[in-house]
Amino acid sequence: KDLLATAISIYRCLIASNLADLTVQLTPSLVKMMTRRTSHVRGELKTKMRALTSSHFGFRTSRSTAAIKQNRDLAESLKDESCFVFKDWEMKSGIYKTELIQAAVNDMWFANRNDEGVIHGRYFEPLPVEIIALILTAVS
Repeated sequence: KDLLATAISIYRCLIASNLADLTVQLTPSLVKMMTRRTSHVRGELKTKMRALTSSHFGFRTSRSTAAIKQNRDLAESLKDESCFVFKDWEMKSGIYKTELIQAAVNDMWFANRNDEGVIHGRYFEPLPVEIIALILTAVS
């Protein structure tokens, strides 16, 4: 949770300073000032990732004991050796090429014309490693 908050904070600060063409040293007080809404962004990403992850990997919505066990087993197998980062998580091929990353980027930063990705698209081409790390941290 703290890692995700820190990653979001730093990334948002870097975006803000790049947009303004500023070269500033990020101090703790400046980071705090620039990221007052970090918990909102973190919560939004986690909420979106929960739905995306559920449908992407086939988690069941039933509250039956069997479904809960199946979901728990699936979650454990995905976390084992970070299988969830692969396009084919069962064969462990296509590292960082999972469609889940693109779906998360689309939902989080490109869902409507006022989203950061639409307005500041140049910061998403190519997709920054920080965004990939942020998404995968939210999944785990």
